[in-house]
Amino acid sequence: MTPVFYRNFLYPFAFLILQIFRPVLSKKTKQMIADKNADFFEVKTKTAEWISQQRPFWIHAASGEIEYARPVIRELKKKYPNVPVIVTFSSPSAKKIIKGLADVDAWGSLPWDFSKDCHQFIEKWNPRCWLIARTDVWPVMAEVCYEKKIPSLLFSATFAENSSRLRGASAKVTSWALNQLSGIHCVSQEDVQQLSRLQLQVPIEVRGDSRFDQVFYRLQHPKPVKKELRPAEGSAVFVAGSTWPEDEKVILPGFATIKAHCKMILAPHEIHENHIQSLEKQLTSLGLSFCKYSTATSWQSEDVLIVDQVGILAELYTWGRFAFVGGSFRKQVHSVMEPLAAGLPVLVGPYHHNNREALVFKEKNISGIQAVSEVRDSESVASLLSLLILNRADFSKEIQDALLPYLNASHRVVEWCVHKNL
Repeated sequence: MTPVFYRNFLYPFAFLILQIFRPVLSKKTKQMIADKNADFFEVKTKTAEWISQQRPFWIHAASGEIEYARPVIRELKKKYPNVPVIVTFSSPSAKKIIKGLADVDAWGSLPWDFSKDCHQFIEKWNPRCWLIARTDVWPVMAEVCYEKKIPSLLFSATFAENSSRLRGASAKVTSWALNQLSGIHCVSQEDVQQLSRLQLQVPIEVRGDSRFDQVFYRLQHPKPVKKELRPAEGSAVFVAGSTWPEDEKVILPGFATIKAHCKMILAPHEIHENHIQSLEKQLTSLGLSFCKYSTATSWQSEDVLIVDQVGILAELYTWGRFAFVGGSFRKQVHSVMEPLAAGLPVLVGPYHHNNREALVFKEKNISGIQAVSEVRDSESVASLLSLLILNRADFSKEIQDALLPYLNASHRVVEWCVHKNL
């Protein structure tokens, strides 16, 4: 009954609502609707006809999941250099990243999840397989791939215990969609256990997390940064990354009490002028001196380096000894992968239960400390930082070693493709 209800009532109703209320929806949602309505697709190499004739690898990444897909694309191009790769997205926020990926031959919006649209997409591109990053399996598209005998794999899959996808009517839709796949590569055994609630018939294996492959690749291929600002080797540097005002109201007073023993790199999530000015006022009121990354030529006496440039946080984590990841005093924490991969103990606020890595590494004991520790107020921030400053142990190798079981997920996706004779 679930497939019939989804195809004939639920999805058409949602489609109709989106079309009717499009003028009053958010800018991002309007763009998503426009892309799907127009069958947006951009061909970067040769022609769509040539790509179709070569039978491309097809990767789908809803939005931020493109970070999980990037290392898979690289590995595919190493193994199959002459086979094109096409990438689809659900959210237009992925556009900027996908457009800049040199190994992608064509990219565009995933079609509406109607049988006719899905069949037309498959007939146009003639993919040899469908590789889905993380979670975004659309049931009708999965069913069409199954009918067309196109192998499909969900990789780096993770499912929280409280996931709405595993409860009530949503669980039935999820079960139907996932059962159309050829395989599922989960991040951990816990994810396999969560999926067991759906009693799936598809092969499910633990194969790691491709985002860790991407994070380590980034560390091995760093972007250029201003080396003249790098603190002296062995300095106690606290890197606060992707922070929001709610985070800054807590961590900055905590840091101010121990500033004599530590320096701070502050990389706010929003770097527009109003927020930077607000930060400067807050720092001044706390008696903290500062300079800005964009204009500074050295970082000697100032307490805080404000990072008013995007795209270099991963590199700056390597300058630190410990880190805080933002969003965790606001609504949900950003990824803790980058500071962990840089070998840093990580502090997070109370809103971190959306992030599997934060939860897993809270349980990892590294030389007597947690790899990820929760802080709830300015006092606990100051207390934990003081403890870390006094502990002169080098945690980096132990933390990085703890990540090793999660690596090479991208290579395992390619192995799956080889096994399927693609």
